[in-house]
Amino acid sequence: MDEQEELRAAAQILLENRWVTRRDMPEEYGLIRRHEKSLRQFFRERCGWPLIVTARFYKLEKIPVSPEAFMGLSAMRSAEDYVLLACVMAFLEEYDSGSQFLLGELAEALLSYYPEDSLTEKLSWESYNWRKALIRVLNYLAEENIIRVVEDESAGFLSGGMTESGAAGEALYEVTSLARYFLRSFPREIQSYGSLEELAAADFQTELTEEAKLIRQRRQRIYRQLLLKPVYYRNEATEQDFLYLRNQYKRLAEPLEEWFGLRLELYENAVMALSPEQNAWFRDIFPVRFRGIHDIILHLAHYLREESREDIGHPLTPNEWQSLLDGLATKTKQGWTKEYREMSLKRLAETLLAEMVSWGMARVAEDGLITLLPALFRLEGEYPTDYRFLSKEEQ
Repeated sequence: MDEQEELRAAAQILLENRWVTRRDMPEEYGLIRRHEKSLRQFFRERCGWPLIVTARFYKLEKIPVSPEAFMGLSAMRSAEDYVLLACVMAFLEEYDSGSQFLLGELAEALLSYYPEDSLTEKLSWESYNWRKALIRVLNYLAEENIIRVVEDESAGFLSGGMTESGAAGEALYEVTSLARYFLRSFPREIQSYGSLEELAAADFQTELTEEAKLIRQRRQRIYRQLLLKPVYYRNEATEQDFLYLRNQYKRLAEPLEEWFGLRLELYENAVMALSPEQNAWFRDIFPVRFRGIHDIILHLAHYLREESREDIGHPLTPNEWQSLLDGLATKTKQGWTKEYREMSLKRLAETLLAEMVSWGMARVAEDGLITLLPALFRLEGEYPTDYRFLSKEEQ
């Protein structure tokens, strides 16, 4: 690889991985190390993201403009799981890398760490669901190499909870060097921020003038949206960003192509960074070959065009959404994978909607109304003329 190809590969590795550790990813670590200065400068200038560097790992702090549901941790099942995770991380703050702790010690400490308010259920190890949640959080932290399992008899804790002498089943964990870097760092003490908006806007850089600061923040906001979200929509709040996009299109598009191989597509009300390569380096792409739910979304886009429907932009009730999918199923269901052919209409509507929301193809309002968005129509699909549907016997 030439130098630019190496830079592109290194930038993509940082964007797609939480950590790049020297022990587990030695080649990738070495590649980033060779281009550390250029990578640090690019991400700080374009995105406002700091590159965390230690002797053991690299981490790009990928801070979004605003949190989205699809950015959540798949291992966490509820808001309580996230609160429990934060409490465990607070507990780990007291331990240095290489220090060990027992499951029973953690469980006792969490009773005082966990907040008591009307938004969360009271923590109690008498509840099987709470014990299961703690084990789920610990398993996640182990998978992320934030802690290391030394001895594990936690099945006893899961079934029996806590006794007078400690956990019914103990486990021994070791804190790794990654623990201090899992949660995001802020430029100043977190208690000094007066609101969530102020916290979200916390920057790692200062500017000489207010105008320079606004320009930098706008540019960084656009790059964060393009690199972390499937589509960035124009609305009243983003009007100035889209004006900047139109005026600075070439200057914004060239780095995306140079560093990531992405093509910037700017429409009247949306902008997307797309990969023209079929075998993209992204772990999660649309559409994924052999992923049945993406086939259905492509069918839906074609169906709406073919039927000259005007559902885009017009809110649908859940019943109208199910009715729309019922019509789609009548025409295309025979070619779907078995999982979706046999799925109930209600479950199909819920599953498909969740996937479309994560890709910016639909939006669900607080009142439950569903709006189909322009990204849905960027691609569409239909069966070829010689496609042979499976008979009922073959299905």
